[in-house]
Amino acid sequence: MSLQEKRWSVRRLRCLFMAVHIILVAYAALFLHPFYGSNDEFTLAAIASGAYGDYTQYFIYLHSGFGWLLKLFYSLVPGVNWYTAVMYGLIFLSLTAVGCTWIGRWKKTGTILSVMLVLACAQPLYVEMQYTKTAAAVTAAGYVLLLGGVYEEEERSGERRRFARPAGTVLGILLLLLGGWIRFHAFGMVSLVAFGLWLARAGRAWKDRSRKTFLLRDCLPCALAFVLIFGSLLLENMLVYTPGSAEAHYRDYDRARQKLLDYGVPEWDEYQAEYEALGLTRTDCINLQNWLIADYDRYTADTFRSIIAFRKDRPFQWEYLAAYLLLLAKRPLFVLGFLITLLRFCPLSMAGNRKNRFLIGYPYAALLGIYLYFIKIYRVLPIVVTAVLISFVIFVWTAAGEDLFVRWEERLCGRRFLAGALAGVFLTTAVGVRMLVAPVFETPLQQSAPSRAFRGLYDTISKKKENYYVFDPFTNNGVEFAYSIFEKLPDRYLTNIFTLGGWETESPQIVSNLERYDQRSLLTSLYKSDRAVLISNTLMEHIMLHLQDTYDGIFITYSKVNQIGEFDLFALNYKMSGLEEDDSRTASLDRTYTAENERYDVFEATVNLSPEELEGKSVFLWMKSVESGKRRMYQGIWRQQDEDGLFSMLYDTALPATDQVRFMIPKLSYPLDERYEVHVVVRDGDRAAKLATENHLYSEDRNNMAAGGGYEKKTGEF
Repeated sequence: MSLQEKRWSVRRLRCLFMAVHIILVAYAALFLHPFYGSNDEFTLAAIASGAYGDYTQYFIYLHSGFGWLLKLFYSLVPGVNWYTAVMYGLIFLSLTAVGCTWIGRWKKTGTILSVMLVLACAQPLYVEMQYTKTAAAVTAAGYVLLLGGVYEEEERSGERRRFARPAGTVLGILLLLLGGWIRFHAFGMVSLVAFGLWLARAGRAWKDRSRKTFLLRDCLPCALAFVLIFGSLLLENMLVYTPGSAEAHYRDYDRARQKLLDYGVPEWDEYQAEYEALGLTRTDCINLQNWLIADYDRYTADTFRSIIAFRKDRPFQWEYLAAYLLLLAKRPLFVLGFLITLLRFCPLSMAGNRKNRFLIGYPYAALLGIYLYFIKIYRVLPIVVTAVLISFVIFVWTAAGEDLFVRWEERLCGRRFLAGALAGVFLTTAVGVRMLVAPVFETPLQQSAPSRAFRGLYDTISKKKENYYVFDPFTNNGVEFAYSIFEKLPDRYLTNIFTLGGWETESPQIVSNLERYDQRSLLTSLYKSDRAVLISNTLMEHIMLHLQDTYDGIFITYSKVNQIGEFDLFALNYKMSGLEEDDSRTASLDRTYTAENERYDVFEATVNLSPEELEGKSVFLWMKSVESGKRRMYQGIWRQQDEDGLFSMLYDTALPATDQVRFMIPKLSYPLDERYEVHVVVRDGDRAAKLATENHLYSEDRNNMAAGGGYEKKTGEF
């Protein structure tokens, strides 16, 4: 071996590749502004970190075995965001395993392909981190180790035989198991793309008459991995999803939800008779289309399945196919895979060589087949596209690497090797310039105005648990951008924060947290409880319409109780029955004025009760039309302001004492004069009393209203 060959030994090239990989990870983490690629990812990280309550091994999408692994890390070192750390570690291990395998097989050409691979996968895996894509990379690496790995050769009885390295086989089985645990659906899709590797091995074994070696070397490890994966699924079904458990109910609910919501809710106009036969209204249909599903009594797994039963299959969407073929042509991962394919079939390099054509062509067919399946039922999600493309690139390059090695390995000597490596780097960077270069000059998502607003909102409303806050699905979009993926959420951070839509609506964590407030149905609680706060500027009126349609005899109203930055916080209220008259306690309505460009009427009052009598109680404005007899009730706030500018919905003796209250309600058609009977109501849980109330709203000496009054965000004053 020459000095130059010794310089470029396999071990040194692997070390060089790992050094480049580490530098690239540091570059991505420091300069490309990593973020969670979906709200699902943020939710999974929050559950793992204990933000929804105690640490748990239970996840609806992640296998409980993987959950136990995360729980162990959090228990040992609670201050670290282990969800991101473990995912990053698995991505690094997977790409390193693929790269080292290629280098062991093809040395210099493998080194160039390995560096190009980590460059191509930096953005989809390390920057826009999402567990489906992580599972795809981990699974693909497992198959490369088992079906495309390095074999030791030794001579026995006059024959040269190839044997798999035990360490690579064990690691491959482990990676397949972890890929199945992280996201079983991604494991299934990648397995379809990887099937070409197994078919090629089977064909070669048939041709060489080495069937026994094929069974032991290529079939047995995969079979063992499948036994571990499906065995662990069976074990989880027995130990976690036991019949009658909260986890079993949740899985049944979520599977039905996926089949309906993920693939589209049928239109009301097309299926009106079928909806009405189920007792559902147009409002119910709109709710499902908007993912407003947090009504435990209304939207159940049986409801979802009943709609699925009458929903007709979609005709094949040819326009979707054309759109996604065009989308593929623009994806850097596909472009890079296609360019390597062209290089392999270049007439100047491999003319007349038919070897490995099936192996290279199969991932293209598998890619098209997977997309055709999804297009038949719904549009292909971008995350799914990227996840499959990651495995596509790995398997196409694995197939093409052998031919490129034969043609170019001997020519890559001296400076040609460095020039080839630089050419590969420049090519990958040029194709993925918007992924690898452009983000350096852009503002991080975590520092954007919407992100900072979400951060301020969450930090404020999660401090005190007396009230709980509910989002409609749209206001929850983008929440993953407000926090660094390396930052661990505080313990029990989201125990009083809920959303009306999403896969976690019926999760045991959500249910147990809501039950702490003596509630079960989140939508219903918005008008039943005086501790519920709705954060919504988009679907609030539709939510009120749903409650009025669902529960006969109630009249929903709303009032604005607080504001954090640009977020309005509302309380929904209903006609309260069984109110007691309390003439021994008095209140007075002192003044009124308009706010926010006359969109709201503001009423201020005082109550004649001591702080001890008011502790933990809420306040309402009750009014009855003398002419029609119609009643309305609006929740108010105590004039107690905390350090974050929030006024109290429940009287808090830890804050400065006050006898003043405020009600901010939508603009009324008529003033609250003698045409209305008006009372201040003090409520304590299920009991409430109407105080004897004097109306001084329109007395000149009591109503010193400033024209054009508005809301000052710093102090909370109108």
